[in-house]
Amino acid sequence: MFNLNGKNVVYIGGFSGVGYQVCRLLMKKNISYLIMMGRMENMEMMRKLQAENSAVEVKFIPMDLMDRSSMQQAIKQMMGVIKQIDVLINGAGALADKDMETTMGVNLTGMMQMVMLSMPYMDKSQMGNGGIVMNIASVYGLEPAPAFPVYAAAKHGVIGFTRSMADPLHYQHTGVAFMVVCPGLTTSEMMMNLREKSMMGQQSYVGEMIEAMNQAKHQSPEECAMNMVKAMEMMKNGAVYLCNMGQLKEVMPTNYWQM
Repeated sequence: MFNLNGKNVVYIGGFSGVGYQVCRLLMKKNISYLIMMGRMENMEMMRKLQAENSAVEVKFIPMDLMDRSSMQQAIKQMMGVIKQIDVLINGAGALADKDMETTMGVNLTGMMQMVMLSMPYMDKSQMGNGGIVMNIASVYGLEPAPAFPVYAAAKHGVIGFTRSMADPLHYQHTGVAFMVVCPGLTTSEMMMNLREKSMMGQQSYVGEMIEAMNQAKHQSPEECAMNMVKAMEMMKNGAVYLCNMGQLKEVMPTNYWQM
């Protein structure tokens, strides 16, 4: 089990929904620092988080996942506050298939850039003490998403990247465990106006698919966050988890080829 007590946690993503609930639960774990990074600060949410535990240092650092120079500056600013990263949670997400660049940039390439920029401060062979990288994918990283193929491609990429970084040889040298959580349908702002976000949404039959998504039962952000923190504390390198309807289930991907 991974003990979060006294750890420096960095959360990349928004202040609403699952992200806020994950951070709220982490505040109850007596971590040392909670660094939140994203495009816009929400002062009200920051005050609410700080009220959960006055002993934890909470700080927001602005950062644009679509801009590498912004990310580099954010990392520099962060390392002026903490000396190492113990837990990195990549929770930023964008469901906007009509904008391929944003969908791929926020969900996949920005996440990969953030991991690589953070690794020197996590890698035990460099300036870190090891730790955890948790990447947030989606059930659509495991399954096709006919109404949102670009989003599905990005989230499949998140899983592929995470599994690759979790190779035992990497872990042996860095001490950094990689895991990925794939939430099922979850009540959030992302799930609003789905037809407008789909590049295929003008097709009547795709509208029927989206309506089925809207009508399906959704888990709450609180349920999803609880299982994400549970997965974090288990610290199983290379684990792929399905987080759906309040349940956490490990998925065992099939390997079809090896050297």
